[in-house]
Amino acid sequence: MNTKIIFFGFAGYDIITPENKHIIIDPFLTNNPAAPFKWEELEKADLMLITHNAYDHFGDAPHIIKKFKCPVVCAKDVAYNLTKYHKVDPDLIRVTIWGMELEVLGIRVRPVESVHWSFAVADDGQLLSGPAMGFIIQTEPDVRIYHPGDTAITQDMKLWGELYKPNVGLMHVMLPEDSMPHMECYKCGELTEHEVILASKWLGLEHVIASHYVSPDSLGVKSFLDEAVRSKEMGEFTAKITVLEPGKVLTI
Repeated sequence: MNTKIIFFGFAGYDIITPENKHIIIDPFLTNNPAAPFKWEELEKADLMLITHNAYDHFGDAPHIIKKFKCPVVCAKDVAYNLTKYHKVDPDLIRVTIWGMELEVLGIRVRPVESVHWSFAVADDGQLLSGPAMGFIIQTEPDVRIYHPGDTAITQDMKLWGELYKPNVGLMHVMLPEDSMPHMECYKCGELTEHEVILASKWLGLEHVIASHYVSPDSLGVKSFLDEAVRSKEMGEFTAKITVLEPGKVLTI
């Protein structure tokens, strides 16, 4: 395996294929305290995937797309945001929805449902909303990476594990409360620590890479690791776990 992953913090990634194609996912860099660099410093972007319209996922996508003229895979509401309000070239958009697999630049991208909301409010007050997505990206014959977006748990994950066999998961383990305002009534993110473990088992993941945080020392990350240790000790969980420092390169 020669695929490389660079974590931007939050849910942003640069996935680099063995052919040196850079797949940028949810590029929230400006105003991201964990970002290892600004969007202007990105050296390459061959393909972009956007899971949904939330600002911490949509991020700096328009700037990056215009700079590199890279195709972008997204749902219709995200496409509308890009073209109507950010003047992105419509010819770069590859609109899709759950189940409609694409091959772009030789990279296979399978959208799957994210049990979540996708919305943004434009400057003119228009509410932009549509289906949130996750993606399973095949970068090598034996490397299938699942990015869930911000999904809640769903039994469909069992089916995806059976049909699509993702083996690496960028699994969100917390709300990044150390940098995002959330109402105090929220007790967890879209997945609890236990649900991350259960979802990873259903998906058949061999390698779980923690996601959706600013610092590896965040309480939510530590809580997830504690849950993973308990599950491993009980023989209920066997996947490798990695917690990345933003900006570091991981070869999988």
